[in-house]
Amino acid sequence: MDTNSEFSTTDARRTGSDSARRIIELLFAFTEDHPRRTARELSEAAGIPMPSVHRYVALLRDLGLIVDVRRGLYQLTPLVFPLTRAAEAANSILDVARPHLSSLSLELDETVALVQQIGDNPVCVERYESARTLRASFQPGQPMPALRGASAKVLVSGMTPGEREAYLARMSARSTSAPGAEWTEEELRQTREQGWATSSQQLSEGIWAVAAAIDLGTRMVGAISVACPEFRMTEESRRTVIERACDTAAAISEDLARGAGREA
Repeated sequence: MDTNSEFSTTDARRTGSDSARRIIELLFAFTEDHPRRTARELSEAAGIPMPSVHRYVALLRDLGLIVDVRRGLYQLTPLVFPLTRAAEAANSILDVARPHLSSLSLELDETVALVQQIGDNPVCVERYESARTLRASFQPGQPMPALRGASAKVLVSGMTPGEREAYLARMSARSTSAPGAEWTEEELRQTREQGWATSSQQLSEGIWAVAAAIDLGTRMVGAISVACPEFRMTEESRRTVIERACDTAAAISEDLARGAGREA
């Protein structure tokens, strides 16, 4: 066996995989709050060195996925729109969850989101914001921290023990500060049994949040998250928000089960 040849092939595959991951991370750097980015901003947001940013930007521009607004400033093109529509069409949970999420946001007058585990990150896939001036804000489609916050804890609790062990090890290795590594197996078991978790100022300063599990049979398929400015939360209002989040997650779970039964 040509060992050098084997290693060179493996290295080439690893390099190609890393490049593909970085290109995707570059696309994720564009958000609703930051629809236009300079090369420097892309480098900082995606954690990619500037020489690589320029190389990847050139490739994405050749593919028609990004365009120069002016020299050194970029934005996504309408070619990404079909991807968004395809993702929504494939995600049947959205159709079921939307009226429930909207109703809960109006009832509580707080920001409500649907969060799902996509790859190695929780991702906000839908959001209904509070009408109040001071409110928490999520960006649909943007990956959230893997090991911080109520939603992440709930989603991790829904993994099998083997999946969870591998996931926590993988995510902890990627981060210098990994609060998720401090979740004990007993905490995660209790979170799974009760179906909800809370967090305080883990994702945003001054924000308290609760997340409640959405289940399809024995499989967790997502979580409802309600995020509130902590200064206006009393013990009574926290209990109310937890209760209503759990009720809404249960209603979505029931609707999903009925839909799955009809399809069967």
